[in-house]
Amino acid sequence: MDRQLVEQPRVPMVQGQNQVSLVGSMPSPQELMVYETWAKNAADSQMYRNVGKESGIMMIMLAAREYGIGPAQALNGGLHIIEGKVELSARVMLGLIRRAKHVISILEDTDEKCVVYGKRTDTGEEHTVTYTIDMAQKGGLIKEKGAWKKTPEDMLFNRAVSRLARRLFTDVIGIGYVEGEISCLTSSNEPSWPSNDVDVLEDENELLQELLKNFEEADHFLLAEFITSIHQNFNTSKFNVISAFLRDIKGASQKFHHWKNQRKLDEK
Repeated sequence: MDRQLVEQPRVPMVQGQNQVSLVGSMPSPQELMVYETWAKNAADSQMYRNVGKESGIMMIMLAAREYGIGPAQALNGGLHIIEGKVELSARVMLGLIRRAKHVISILEDTDEKCVVYGKRTDTGEEHTVTYTIDMAQKGGLIKEKGAWKKTPEDMLFNRAVSRLARRLFTDVIGIGYVEGEISCLTSSNEPSWPSNDVDVLEDENELLQELLKNFEEADHFLLAEFITSIHQNFNTSKFNVISAFLRDIKGASQKFHHWKNQRKLDEK
């Protein structure tokens, strides 16, 4: 099974070598024109009929931009948007983690169980995740003619990597899920699959607590208000905002204190 690290994208990162800001990272007018031209050509080529119309292709490329993934790599199976949620291929997710210089290793990999280990190089945090065929069965994932029957080893690997990434490398994958997770949620043939919205809410609360550690306690209430204002003004989720702030604490602090000072001036 080929699980080589995905090639380093050639598109410029928005912030830093391995960090992408989801706030204040709108493309420039010139860059947007390039993306629009690319999306039109891709739609006209009829090669991406399964992706959708020009607007759908455009949204995939813009989502890929925030991850530092090249448009072609995204359109050729690296990234999908389903019901407004992002799915990343397992190879791309693994590549993003390793590109950020973190460690991820496969400890066990069979058609019955996959065990993956991860370690952050910045904090030294470690975590090991196990995903078994019994867990997939209990989750209602295994169907008679589905991928879980044909390639269980690959599917277990995908789920194990995704679960590890959400627990240890959230700042790298953001709101991304591994390929197949959201598809299962939205498929009418998968009624027993639990809602990922619960997982997102839990992650949001955990991320917020982690973010608050970097700010004075007296500012916690205002910081929550600041996050809400960005969530509303930019039409993005609070999860996105918090994830972006955790990627760049210094930048988040500067934005927050600028907003805080401006708020004081407006109240006078």
